Amino acid sequence: MLFIDIVTWDPKDSKEVEERYSTWEFPEGIKVIGEWIDLSSCRTVLIYDAENAEAYAAATFPWRDIFYFDSFPVMEASEVMKFMTEHMD
Repeated sequence: MLFIDIVTWDPKDSKEVEERYSTWEFPEGIKVIGEWIDLSSCRTVLIYDAENAEAYAAATFPWRDIFYFDSFPVMEASEVMKFMTEHMD
């Protein structure tokens, strides 16, 4: 399932984030599609495909002490329109 995460952290934790992220590897079951860092704040936006809930948990739990996650399940607009046509009366 596709997700967009907006991940934020406290500016005081920036050095810790940098150090930890430099050796971070996403767990099996997570395919990163894109990642962007907000140049004006302590925030990143991540789009990824999570194979299952376990993969999602493995990717987020190690960071919960330092990051705040806003996670949104998403679909491409054309897929949503197709779904709505087939399932909504």
